[in-house]
Amino acid sequence: MLAETTLGALAALGSAVTWAVTGLLVRSLMADLGSVAVNALRSSVGGALLVAWVLGTRGIAPFASISAGALALLALSIVAAVTIGDTMFFESTRALGLGRAMTVSMTYPVGAALLAAAFLDEPITPALAAGTLLTLGGLTLIVAPWAQRAPGERFWLGVGTATLAALAWAVSVVFLKSPLGDIEPVTAQAIRLPLAAATLWVTPWARGALGGLRRRDPSVLARLAGLSVLNAVSSVMFVAGVKHAGVAVATVLSSTAPMFAIPLAVVFLGERLSLGALLGAAVTLAGIVVLQL
Repeated sequence: MLAETTLGALAALGSAVTWAVTGLLVRSLMADLGSVAVNALRSSVGGALLVAWVLGTRGIAPFASISAGALALLALSIVAAVTIGDTMFFESTRALGLGRAMTVSMTYPVGAALLAAAFLDEPITPALAAGTLLTLGGLTLIVAPWAQRAPGERFWLGVGTATLAALAWAVSVVFLKSPLGDIEPVTAQAIRLPLAAATLWVTPWARGALGGLRRRDPSVLARLAGLSVLNAVSSVMFVAGVKHAGVAVATVLSSTAPMFAIPLAVVFLGERLSLGALLGAAVTLAGIVVLQL
């Protein structure tokens, strides 16, 4: 039987795989709907799926047993992660290009580990520090070769939004960790995703998204449906990683999405696989191994 930390690590890696696919789908939808509308729609449908799952399998009891303090922390964590973090990241990919935006934003595990050490008493061990540096260094090698300038690049806007995304994600994970002592990952996300959707729908950028969907090509609706399911699955795996493997390990492993995005880009976008990307994948895998020592 696998150890709890190993299961958490596998869940965090699973969230990275699904996030890589999510990134491709979001980019294909942003031109039609905009980043905030895509975020609101995927959170709404994904949240509805998780709420239905919890009610159908366990009834209302998991929701009724949550304390007010835990609910407040879950709400703060999702506002920071999705309403601020994800939206800023998607905007940074438009201003800076996917590769450069990922390079800047994937520094968030370092901030999360430092915050967890300061406020959650999670130790920063030599293996954790070495594994983190190896993993993030490998990811930089993966992303850098194809971090070409985006058409009409707005450099400082892109760097600023990517940095804000990294900070928001780091703060979000620290808010999330404490309530998970008593709440299962699926229940936590069944609360967090609808809250994220509600905060996004009140913004002016999401208005008119539902009406616009009726005028879209069926392929847009199909991609949005797939994105929503992936969002639900990915978010539950990430929360499971935080619960069972800890903030530092889960954030580092979940940030390995670029390693999985490269082969997807080769297969579906015709990207060429560079030597730097292969070397980066090897270094990243070494970092993942060290994290489990």
